[in-house]
Amino acid sequence: MMNRSTNESTPTPPSPSDRLAIGRRLRQGIIGLLIIAAGIGGAAYFKKTAPHADKRPPQTVAPLVEVTAVTPGSHQVVVSAMGTVIPARSLSLESRVTGEVIRMHPEFQTGGLLKAGEEVLQIDRQDYELAVIQAESAVVEAEYALQLEEGRQEIARREWAILNGDQPADALDKELALRRPHLRKAQADLAAARAHLKQARIDRERTRITIPFNAIVRSRSVEVGSQVTTQEKLADLVGTDAYWIEVSIPVDRLAWITIPRQTGETGAPARVRNQNGYVVSGRVIRLLSDLENEGRMARLLVEVQNPLGRDPGETPHTPLILGEYVRVDIQGRVLDDVFRIPRTALRDNARIWLANENGTLEVRSVEPLWRDAEYVLLREGFAVGDRLITSDLTAAVDGMAIRLLADSPPPSGAPEKSSTEKTGGQTPGKTL
Repeated sequence: MMNRSTNESTPTPPSPSDRLAIGRRLRQGIIGLLIIAAGIGGAAYFKKTAPHADKRPPQTVAPLVEVTAVTPGSHQVVVSAMGTVIPARSLSLESRVTGEVIRMHPEFQTGGLLKAGEEVLQIDRQDYELAVIQAESAVVEAEYALQLEEGRQEIARREWAILNGDQPADALDKELALRRPHLRKAQADLAAARAHLKQARIDRERTRITIPFNAIVRSRSVEVGSQVTTQEKLADLVGTDAYWIEVSIPVDRLAWITIPRQTGETGAPARVRNQNGYVVSGRVIRLLSDLENEGRMARLLVEVQNPLGRDPGETPHTPLILGEYVRVDIQGRVLDDVFRIPRTALRDNARIWLANENGTLEVRSVEPLWRDAEYVLLREGFAVGDRLITSDLTAAVDGMAIRLLADSPPPSGAPEKSSTEKTGGQTPGKTL
């Protein structure tokens, strides 16, 4: 019994494999502690040796602006608008006689150009030649009858003197005895024959159809061999000596333009620019009596001479085309002692920015006298020598510090540039 209890209480010594496992775990733990210690030490080292940024107060950078010196002067108001080219003269060519077309002008076709007085159509005139011959014969017969009647008149006066003498007679009897009604009839027959001859000759001349002014053929409705009748339309013609431009402008701008009140007065000059960029001169000739139905705008007529650019004494240019949409710049009144500034320099339609002598921005309210797409004219709001700021700023505040573009320092390490280079080809301080 004693030997069994002693064996059970004595611990069993570890085996060689257990001792190896315990040794590996101890080594791994030690290595892990060493790695952690090395990481903590490295982090502490980098934290101590890292560079530190010095704290500085924020600096306010004044924006860089471009300025323009403004001075008063005389400037002409230009009213710009769009218009449509319309005919100044148009004609529906018609025949006044009947017959067959036997000859046509080679330019008598759509788009052809014809000169005033040129024959464009010839209608067969044989029938009208015969009518003239017959009318001439009738005139000869009427003249013969009148001469015979005049001879009978002399005989009747002699007979009346022999038969009646100085005795009183009835007026009607004397009228008939002297054949005065017969004389009046012969004279009337001769006048009618001569009128018929004149009409026959006129009809013969009307077989030769001409045009009264220089024109372009807009359309044609006959050919050689066509049978035409009186009042039949032969072609539509448009005069080429001048075209009109129908221009629509706001009613409040009429006061700036010189408009003729009657024929013979001179209107405001204008420049017409077509879609190809060619410019021709024109002149305002009339104000139409009604407004546009859609835009309720006034309508002016601007006349352009030589619209096709074909006059030998003038420089050829691209022709205006009927129905073309063109730009018209009408020269208005000249304003004296006004300031002209770019349209982009007018802020909120009522303010401008000025650069003061102390390097600050000044916001000043103005009332535009005239404005268009590029410029604004001001009567007040400026003093001679004021410097207008033309640059755009994101947030402009009255009194904020600014720097002028001409005074800005060059970048570090870069050579000094001229004022022209700094402004991109424009010298600061230019005068408007």
